[in-house]
Amino acid sequence: MNHFILLFPLFLAPAFADKESQKTNQNFSSNNVSHKRLKRAWIWNQMYIQEEIDAPLPHHVGKIASSIRNKYAKYIIEGEYANTIFKVEETNGDVYAFERLDREKKAEYELTALIVDRRNNQSLEPPAKFIIKVHDINDNAPVFVQKVFNGSVPEMSPVGTSVTKVTAVDADDPTVTGHATVTYQVIKGDGYFTVDDSGVISTTRADLDRENQSTYEIIVKAKDAPGSSGDSSTATVIITLTDINDNFPVFKHPSFTFTVPENISVGGEVGRVKVEDVDEPQHRNTKYSFVRGDYRDTFEIVANPFTNEGIIRPKKPLDFEKVAEYRFDIEATDPTVDLRYFKAGGSRSISTVTIQVTDVDEPPVFTKLPYEFKVRENDPEIRTLGSVWAHDPDAAKRKIR
Repeated sequence: MNHFILLFPLFLAPAFADKESQKTNQNFSSNNVSHKRLKRAWIWNQMYIQEEIDAPLPHHVGKIASSIRNKYAKYIIEGEYANTIFKVEETNGDVYAFERLDREKKAEYELTALIVDRRNNQSLEPPAKFIIKVHDINDNAPVFVQKVFNGSVPEMSPVGTSVTKVTAVDADDPTVTGHATVTYQVIKGDGYFTVDDSGVISTTRADLDRENQSTYEIIVKAKDAPGSSGDSSTATVIITLTDINDNFPVFKHPSFTFTVPENISVGGEVGRVKVEDVDEPQHRNTKYSFVRGDYRDTFEIVANPFTNEGIIRPKKPLDFEKVAEYRFDIEATDPTVDLRYFKAGGSRSISTVTIQVTDVDEPPVFTKLPYEFKVRENDPEIRTLGSVWAHDPDAAKRKIR
């Protein structure tokens, strides 16, 4: 790690006018007279110390000094951790650290320098503040802000579609190049997803099919920038594929057979045909229809909006004696399927429906209505007035009584 030495502006203080100080200053100039004031100042460079120094304690931090030349001068420091972590050599102003410092716990310390006459503790200079800054080393691994991240993306999305973002933070100093720079890498699931330097996860394949696999669990690693110690951490990302309408319905059976009485009411339910649509319910929009026109005027088939089943209903009365069995083909399709993504195969499914009509015992039917017979009033003779005829409309043709 490079160290930078900065020279802070000097703190100026008026000179003492006491005789002892004047005698001391006469050593610097034989031309000085006893009544002349001299400008004095604290003198030191900005102080830095590297964190976690691997060397025996104490560690030299820097030096505080004054332009005062007084053999009784004594240096003192006060403030944060003065005389605990930091101590000053009272005769020459050398400052030492007696503990190894951690920049991530505290990046700088503010202290106050004093110079006093050791004989009476009188100040020889006004106090001056100074700061000790702790230099960073790249000693922290990036840490994810959470252990598990969640994301989602529509199935069959194009390559490069954004899924979610992961974030890891590094406690090292971001102002030092490379110390807090984080790079990401997918170490499990990289055949399907990738992550960029900003933590954005995106797809690497365009054929991610929810019907084959609906969730993916990948592992992402965050590590220090190249050239560092390579410390790293990992996080889990659970990615859910959301459904699109990319599948057509398929009949569960190649044929369906139903039996109904001939007296079923118009609009009554003959039966239900079922399809399988592997898309999620909101994308199941099956439309049923007749393949040919046969019996289209006799029956209708409508989709149940909740179950997606096809309900077959008669549109007019059935008559066993006229038609005892109906057979026709129906088809199922979904007009809302996204044709860009639908799977290989037909866009419709066909099944055969057989409806068997059963006979219902119906009452005899008179052949002529009304019948009229004439008789003379007050005719005492008993005679046959006429005959009525009825027949059994059922197939059994039972005898009428």
